[in-house]
Parts: sequence; structure tokens; C-alpha cells
Amino acid sequence: MKKIIFVLSFALVALAVFSYDKAKENDKLALALSGQYAKRMADASEKLDELNIAIEKSLLFNESDGSKKAREDIWRLTSDIRGSIDSLPLDASFSTAWSNYLSRVGSYAKEADRLSNSGDFEKVMSKASKNLQLMSTDWQVATAGLVDGRYSMNEWVERLDAKSSDVDWSQKGNSVKQYTESDFPLTASESDAMKKKDLQNITDPEVSKDEAVSIFKQVFPQVTNDVIGVEKSQPGAPYPFYHIRFASNQTVGYIDITEKGGHVLSYLADRPFGEPAVSFDDIKQRTEEFLEKAGYRDVVFEEARENSNAWHFVYVRVEPLHKAKVFSDVIHIKAAKDTGEIVGLNAAEYIRKEKLEDQPIVKINWKTFFHNGVKVEKEELAYVENEQLKQRLAYFLTVTKEDEKGIGTYQVLVDTETKEVLKTEKLF
Repeated sequence: MKKIIFVLSFALVALAVFSYDKAKENDKLALALSGQYAKRMADASEKLDELNIAIEKSLLFNESDGSKKAREDIWRLTSDIRGSIDSLPLDASFSTAWSNYLSRVGSYAKEADRLSNSGDFEKVMSKASKNLQLMSTDWQVATAGLVDGRYSMNEWVERLDAKSSDVDWSQKGNSVKQYTESDFPLTASESDAMKKKDLQNITDPEVSKDEAVSIFKQVFPQVTNDVIGVEKSQPGAPYPFYHIRFASNQTVGYIDITEKGGHVLSYLADRPFGEPAVSFDDIKQRTEEFLEKAGYRDVVFEEARENSNAWHFVYVRVEPLHKAKVFSDVIHIKAAKDTGEIVGLNAAEYIRKEKLEDQPIVKINWKTFFHNGVKVEKEELAYVENEQLKQRLAYFLTVTKEDEKGIGTYQVLVDTETKEVLKTEKLF
């Protein structure tokens, strides 16, 4: 009997020690995540101030390099802030409204040269500047609790619940929507396009929490030793998903998996990086093996960028009829240079999958289409949005032109039916 009591007592002590260790580990992960989120919120606040200054600078000039530089800054900053907002744990309606407004501000600045009346830019951007100042104040109030450390991660999540929150997220989201509608009224085609992107058009059967965790373990077996939390997305999210947090050795992070179909939306692993040890070709090969295993079998490599720790790859979906690239359906991958491991993924745009329409393909004589000296180096097909945000099938050309400065390389997109030049970008 004494032996049994001893064994039971030892088991209880061991269980208590294990529970304490796990609680400490969970606290460390929550602290790491809250610190990461706080940094992104503070970064977005700082860039909001920079955006307002850029708008004010753009209003100083009529036509000059100063105006162009300020408008380029507006485009860059709105993109950066949207990236921060999209990755933060915020109320879905609030963050969606913010992203939409910032997208309209950035696009308007980028396309300002095409305005028939230059006075329209000053009129619109003056209103945008005032509204952004009000929005900036709302942003400071809404995010203060996590940035200044008053709220733990759990308290912040509870604060997002409309019933218990001291912030009226719905009202703040509606205010931003009103700014969007008044400052940048949508055309009918733009409105339809935005509605399509907000629809819950995933028709796959739903997966359970356990099935979502199983999918996680299949795709990322190397970091699933300890799944420490699974929560559902907030009500009203365009795509309901499971938010799975994990900790493995020195790695902490999360993965979001759609409730319908169990598609991986995004993934982030935060860990220390060692010295680069894997070649670019090996990392790219491992990335493509991962994509195949994860079920992304209709994508092709498009471009790569790098920083000191990782390679950032972009893969584009290819539609089956014309084998055309769909530039609105992309997957972003981050792979570590030290091990080749996937440490980041964003497939939200890929999952939305644009609804494409077939269109005539008119043969074009490029020798007469371009000036003398312009050489078509590569010709592909791609779907791309036109100014009305409608997907159009286009010739995707890489062309070169030699002048006294050297050889310039450009990418040109030409509508296959109307021959309209949809986009021209200089590469180098």
C-alpha cells in the first residue's frame, strides 16, 4: 500500500512540474508574440505619420520631381502599412476597412499623372490628409493597450470580442468605410470586383480543429512538437480560419488554416538565424518540393528577393486553358538561408482565386507595335487587372532597348484583344 501511495505521490509531483513547465513555456510564447505584434503596431503608427507628411509634400507642387517623389512615397507607405495591418490580430471589419482606404490612397497617388484635371489631386488628397489624421488618432487609441504593454495576449484577444470590448470596432470600421466612399467613390466595375474579393466563395467542406492541426503536422512536421493553442478567427472574417500557435525548441510562431477546405492561409516561424549555409538553388528546390507537398501544384516561380537571413520567393498561379500566369493569385514564401527551412508563407491571395473569363487573342506584329531598336526577348500570357480592376488576358513581354546609356530591360503587358498597353515597368 505504501508503495502505491509513493508511486501516486510521485506521479502527482511529476505532473505538477510538467504543468508548471508548460505554463511557463506558454507564457514565454505569448510574451514573444505580443512583443512582435506591439512592434508592428508601433511601426504602423510611425509610418502613418510619415504618410501624412508625404501627402502634405505632394500638395506643395503642381508638376515637378518633388511631387513625383512624394507620390512615390505615398504609394510605398500605404503598401507598407497595409502589410502591417493585415498581419495583426485586429477586428476583421476594422482592418479590412483600413486596408481598403489605404489601397485607394496609394493607387490614386500612383495614377495621378493620368488625371485630366490636376486640381482634382489637390482636392482629393487634402480631404484624405484630414481623414488620415482622424484615423491616426483612432489607431493610437485602438492599439494602445498592446503597444504599451497594458494587455496580455489573452486580454487583447478578449478585447477584440465586441461584447466585452471597450472599443466599438464596428463603428470605427464604418467610419473608415465612409471616408473611402466619400474620398474615392467606386465605379460600378470596381465595386463588383471588391465585393467578389470579400465573398466567402470557398465551397470546400469544413474541417474540424483536430483536422486543421493534422494538416499543420503534415505540411510542417518539423515544428509541430508542441501545438499550444487553437482558436477560431473572429466573426465576420472573409474566410473563417483556425489560428494555431506552436513552440518547438527555439522556434515560436503560428499558422492560419481555412475552416472550409483546410487551406493554409499564412505561416510564420520566429527563431534565431545562423550563418547562410545553403545555396540559392538548393533552397529554391526545397521550396518547390514543399509547395508540391502542400498541394500548391498549379504555381510557377516568378521572382526572388533576399535579405541577410532569408530568400523571399514569389510563385504565381497558372490557369489551365492558356497556361497564363494570374498575377493576382500569388504565394509568398520566406526560406531561411542557414537551413533552407520555410519560415514564412502567405497564400491568402492564391486562395481567393480570381474568376477569369476567356477572351480573343489577336496576333500582334511586335516589329510594327514597338519602335525600331526594341527587341522582344520573351513572350508569355498572363492575366492582369486593368484600370477598372477587371482581369484581362494579356501578352506578358520582356523587351530590351539599347541607347547611349546602355541596354534597358522592360516588362510590358498588352491586352490580347484590344492591344491596350496595361502596364510597363522598367526592370534595369
